[in-house]
Amino acid sequence: MSVAVSGPEGRERVLTAGTALVVVLVARFALGLVALVGSAVGFSVTAFPSGFVATPVGQFLGSFAFYPFPFYVASFVVLVAVRPLTPRSDLRTVVRHAAFAGGVGTVALAVVGIVPGIVLSISGGTWVNLALYLTTIPLSAGIVDTALLVAGAVLARLWTGGGDGDEVWAVEPVARVDEGEADAAATVLDHDVAPPVVDDDRFTRVPTVRAAGPSTPVVPPERPVVPAHPAPAPEDWSRFAPPAAPREDDR
Repeated sequence: MSVAVSGPEGRERVLTAGTALVVVLVARFALGLVALVGSAVGFSVTAFPSGFVATPVGQFLGSFAFYPFPFYVASFVVLVAVRPLTPRSDLRTVVRHAAFAGGVGTVALAVVGIVPGIVLSISGGTWVNLALYLTTIPLSAGIVDTALLVAGAVLARLWTGGGDGDEVWAVEPVARVDEGEADAAATVLDHDVAPPVVDDDRFTRVPTVRAAGPSTPVVPPERPVVPAHPAPAPEDWSRFAPPAAPREDDR
């Protein structure tokens, strides 16, 4: 249960609860005004021997202000301090808190009705009036006022800005982390973590890496050119040559 009603949080609670209660007051006023007009048309002094309370104006004030006053006070206190409503309350929370406040207001009507119930029971000589002021009279008024309070709470939430979450009063902005800083932090973390110990030398064997350099194109060896049809060897005609002349030395 939260009872703090000071500061911006308290002002939001009071504004929302007051707006919801205003809907009940407006509806009560409209119903009482219609009843006042009907009673004034057929008003007769002899028909209302009970004094001011039985007059049209007395009936109007009784139905609008006097009798439901405990409901107004109890439901307003519940919506401000016990089950608060804010513009950021979701719809389910609004309906649940307003219905709970209406139930508390109905109980307040029954508790306050004990005194007039006892007085009327003593003057009338029957305790039926006390039973009525404890059951049917507060229930008939409380059910209607609770429905109006729920409708008023929903309208108050919409009128004050609506919401899509539960009661969250302040959210601290989260600083955005730069991507470069995040990568650097991740790198530092990676370097700080020791590598796992591996027993198998297949994972610890260092491969031999040749020095990097410009690659020389591989030239294939030259192959002798063989003609498709080799030329035939020249014929030897030396045997048909005439004999050589004798030399002067042989003479």
